[in-house]
Amino acid sequence: MREKFFIASAVTIVLSAMLLYTYNYFKPLPAPLVLIDYARSFSIPYNDLSDYLISEDGTYYLWFCDASTDCTFINDNSLRPLANEIKAGEFPEITFVDMTYARKNISPARLKQLWGFTAYPAFVTITVSEGNMSIGTVLQWGVNDPIGKEDVKNWMIENGIWKGSK
Repeated sequence: MREKFFIASAVTIVLSAMLLYTYNYFKPLPAPLVLIDYARSFSIPYNDLSDYLISEDGTYYLWFCDASTDCTFINDNSLRPLANEIKAGEFPEITFVDMTYARKNISPARLKQLWGFTAYPAFVTITVSEGNMSIGTVLQWGVNDPIGKEDVKNWMIENGIWKGSK
């Protein structure tokens, strides 16, 4: 009787382990970040950004963000009111850079070296000429210095992409 109990227990444990492994193997990845309302004309995952920028010379206005409450705050309290102010649905000049999957493997020092900021959400101007990138103006989120509506508007004015009155 004991042998049957141990065999049944072993079979149950093995089957449970197999089911758990199978579930974890086949479970879907989290959906990519649904772009926040304004700046959704074009978006790119962070891991593809370098290839995208090197492909063509020009000036790029990038919004580095993820699904955090800070990004939602900027969307709801800065971008949405600014878009309403100029009666536009979005800011097509701004490229949304999805940082959702980059959070785990990139340090603030590396972000500073590559893009000129240490914390995001961040707005960055990048100019590419003959394959060389140069960082322009940077507006980054800080715990003690969050980005407000006027900050975003001034960044847009400074970069010549603001369509409303100053």
